[in-house]
Amino acid sequence: MLSVTGLDFTPAVTLFSHLQNRGDEVLITCGRKLLKTIRFPFVLIITCDRAEVVSENKVPPETLERALGVNPIAVSRCRYSIEGPDAEKHIFLLSSGIISPLFGEDTVQGQIAAASAAARLIGSSSPLLDKLLNMAVAFSKKMHTAYKLRVFDKSIAEAVAKRLAGYPRVLIVGSGESARTVASLLLPEHEVHITLRDETKTFLIPPGAVAVSYENRMEEALQSDAVISASSGLYLTFTPEEASKLAGKPLFDLSSPPDLPDIEGVIRVSDLGVREGAKEQAVEIVNREAESAAGEFRAWKERTASIPDTSYAAERVAMEAMRRLEGPVSRLSLGPESEKALRTAIIDSVRKAYISTAFRRD
Repeated sequence: MLSVTGLDFTPAVTLFSHLQNRGDEVLITCGRKLLKTIRFPFVLIITCDRAEVVSENKVPPETLERALGVNPIAVSRCRYSIEGPDAEKHIFLLSSGIISPLFGEDTVQGQIAAASAAARLIGSSSPLLDKLLNMAVAFSKKMHTAYKLRVFDKSIAEAVAKRLAGYPRVLIVGSGESARTVASLLLPEHEVHITLRDETKTFLIPPGAVAVSYENRMEEALQSDAVISASSGLYLTFTPEEASKLAGKPLFDLSSPPDLPDIEGVIRVSDLGVREGAKEQAVEIVNREAESAAGEFRAWKERTASIPDTSYAAERVAMEAMRRLEGPVSRLSLGPESEKALRTAIIDSVRKAYISTAFRRD
């Protein structure tokens, strides 16, 4: 039975900062630690907002947490687990980005592909998990091609604009669709300033808005009559101490995950009383498609179990061989590229040898 043991970063972002944007390095390092205690196939997935072990049996949360180098007590509120058919569907939903704080993000598909590749290299994966993750990446590409998942309901921007009547100067943090939509609605009646974490994206700022330095955001916020955060980062734009200095101004947090600290006066999307129809429709579509994709995966499992497949068996033997050779290979002190080449050669050679032997025997 497939199982997912996970940690959601968003309730305690700073505790997981050492895992973010580290690519293959953290996947392989933490994956090797997991190999020492997990005796069944697994894949470690790390995205911008979560870490998960997808496995062929249940993994205790403390096992994942120790491998990631986080305090189990400190992150206990971040845990979640999913099993069986729900776990299979979850991987498809995860790949689509609709369960990400940044709704509909498409970067998760690349992170899942990287996780699958890293697991193959250290020998922790299996043909079953390989198939599931490959199907999930293909599913994500299909969803993002067929539907617009990065949606922002204009009704939110209209509700904000209505509340800002009489506030002439507005500072907006962010450059995404939500920030641009709000800015465009406000520009006819307001002086709009926009600040971005990534200044290479200033070309996204709508004509008529004023680009300001992110380093000077606090000064700009103090000079503005209202502040709107529509950022997509995991880290707060203003600290609680900074935000408290803005008390009395309208402070709107349209970010996902929330970008402004929990202080009195912050207005979030849930406080606007508007229906996010486009988002609801996207969730409905992807949920339906994910259920269908999970069904296809289960059908593949049944076919594989009922009909002997030499290629499937060869993959499983090759990955098991790599698992057993993980220690000796890691102790060779090779450079990253040489080690990767050696691991790939071992997997390919064992797979081909198995198939060749099977055919000669038949």
